[in-house]
Amino acid sequence: MRCLVRFALALAFAAPLLAQGAPAQTPKDLAGMVEPSRLSRTVDRLAGFRTRHTLSEPHSEKRGIGAALAFLEKEFQAVTRLPGSRLIAFEDRFQAEPGPALAKGADLANLGVLLPGTDPDRARQALVVVAHYDSRGTDPADGAADAPGAVDNASGVALVLEMATVLAAQRPAIGIYFVATAAGEQGQLGSIRLVQRLKGEGAEIVGMVAAESVGNIMGFDGVKRGGAVRLFSEDAVPAQETPGQRRVRELLGTANDGASRELARYLKRAGERYVPDFECLVMLRRDRVGQSGEQAPFSREGFPAVAVTELVDNYDRLRQNVRTEGNRTYGDTASFFDTAYCARITRMMVAGFRQLAFAPEPPQNVGLGGCGTASARLWWILPDDPRINGVVVYRRQADGVQWQGTKVFPKQESLTLTGASADSEVFAVATVDAEGNESLPVSPLSVEY
Repeated sequence: MRCLVRFALALAFAAPLLAQGAPAQTPKDLAGMVEPSRLSRTVDRLAGFRTRHTLSEPHSEKRGIGAALAFLEKEFQAVTRLPGSRLIAFEDRFQAEPGPALAKGADLANLGVLLPGTDPDRARQALVVVAHYDSRGTDPADGAADAPGAVDNASGVALVLEMATVLAAQRPAIGIYFVATAAGEQGQLGSIRLVQRLKGEGAEIVGMVAAESVGNIMGFDGVKRGGAVRLFSEDAVPAQETPGQRRVRELLGTANDGASRELARYLKRAGERYVPDFECLVMLRRDRVGQSGEQAPFSREGFPAVAVTELVDNYDRLRQNVRTEGNRTYGDTASFFDTAYCARITRMMVAGFRQLAFAPEPPQNVGLGGCGTASARLWWILPDDPRINGVVVYRRQADGVQWQGTKVFPKQESLTLTGASADSEVFAVATVDAEGNESLPVSPLSVEY
């Protein structure tokens, strides 16, 4: 198999394909192409290996991590051969040393595909979606017990594969990585490896999403809740924040408006627009309490990162050995996977990635003025992207959490919002192309008062 594809090589593959001129399909069209039966098939196959613990059987064809790897290799290779597919398969094998979460060293592998971008001026930019493919039971060090991991996290891997399948022939401006990562239950070792590899190659990660347990609707109380999904994201206080950045953040109150939070809001807008009767909840915390998913290594490196997680957790299923005690069953088996629910989350992800990967570059150096007056002033620098057709201004009252209004303006680099108080409202600016594909909104980085 090939090593992790570099962006320069990806563009070399993309150039002849670009000439074919296949029309782009809309987010709605692509969301409608998600096939629930494919999701079920992936979950059934992965759960059928009985365990995917990182230290389980490495060479069996029927059980353990080795069988799962062989299956995933074939699946990712298969999507590269779909009609019109532009996907490039890769693998990255590496050695993990023993540590607190890994009793002994192990040979690990990240598997996936890359959909190359078509804009040579943005060759290093990419979106990333990942899901860890390993599983665990009650004891995190037990590689022998049955741990089918249907929801945690075969459901996430199924989502990643289905996204790759649906988007295989698309021609986005920037690349998209679809990756199944190793050893998520041992400290996100595969995700750490992936972000280090991409960062080392100079990649600019526009946004990263980790699909973590996206197939359960049965709560611990026995009530089914399948009408919503949680989007966890960091706030806007980066670990490397400079004194100047801190001053602007405190002046404007934009701790709730970092790039990760905006990515979560972006997915929410896409999901609620293209998936009927589905609510996307932007959670104002980095993850479930005491947990850390595959998005954490990307967030620590300063990249926008979000975890997509089912609305309710069932603690009789997650990280439990398969067993029955009295009238109560335990274990993460495929019988508890809800295909329709996972399909709705996948449609949200497809629509959101389709829009963002096709969107023009965002504005730079956004600033805010007009403080202490009745008219807020905004200014920015537009990148040299010919697809920019206009700008979108987002606004909300300063006591709000979600954006409460948007307005599209002609292409320009400043404007005054008459009657809008910079002291009472929060603003952000995005670019938009002629088809309505928007960049991530950008909050002001400077202020005049």
